[in-house]
Amino acid sequence: MSALALTLLGLAAWLAERGSRSTRRGRLGLDDRAWIAPGGGVGIGSGWATWASWSAAGVAVGFIVAGLASAICGGVAGLVLWRLRERRRVRAADAERDEQLVDAVASIAAAIRAGRSVPQALSFVASEARPPLRDSLRRLERSFDLGVPLDEAVAAWTRDIDTDDARLLAGVLTLHRRSGGDLPAVLDEVKGTLTERRAAVREVRALTAQARLSGTILGVLPFGFFTFLWLTSRTEIEDALRSPAGIAAITLGLVLEGLAFLWIRHLLEVR
Repeated sequence: MSALALTLLGLAAWLAERGSRSTRRGRLGLDDRAWIAPGGGVGIGSGWATWASWSAAGVAVGFIVAGLASAICGGVAGLVLWRLRERRRVRAADAERDEQLVDAVASIAAAIRAGRSVPQALSFVASEARPPLRDSLRRLERSFDLGVPLDEAVAAWTRDIDTDDARLLAGVLTLHRRSGGDLPAVLDEVKGTLTERRAAVREVRALTAQARLSGTILGVLPFGFFTFLWLTSRTEIEDALRSPAGIAAITLGLVLEGLAFLWIRHLLEVR
């Protein structure tokens, strides 16, 4: 049994490493695989190797703890944890991209003041930007190289980013192309607006940090509690799982914990 457990742990570690390498290669190869076309999107790999490694790790841990039935639950738990991790990573990348967009607007204004056109200014910003904003700007630059009109290229870039900040910048660029005006001065105002939005987001996150941490602890606590009982009082837990009253009590407790977690998340939504 110990040899099998060690074998499963080794396999899970190997799969996790392979999944991590695959994810890194996918991020590095993004620019070579995708570009924006008018009305089109970007296709990226699903990252199956990564979630498979997380699920395999959950199966290994579950099998070590309580055998085959627990291994199945561990695989599902590993898949859920991977999903939560991916959502957190996407949110962090979106926040970093929004922060970079503020500097990008300032760079566009500076390039236009230096005598460059709007497409040239956007290409300049694409060459100076850092990921994750750089990827979308480079796809926008490729659209210009392919002869896509400015309005269509910017509209496709806005759909790719899909944020209020990107729509604001795209609206300013499109309006300037149609009616003219002092674009650098308008971009300075846009930069100020985006800066205020970022400051408001950071303030909201700081004010809700304690409540968000409480929600996370509330969501994780039942699983940690049952794991502790399973390791220290397995006989009592097995007896509870064999009786209808025990199963009903555990199910009701998990449902109430889930509802409390969702309620805290609802209270933290800022509209």
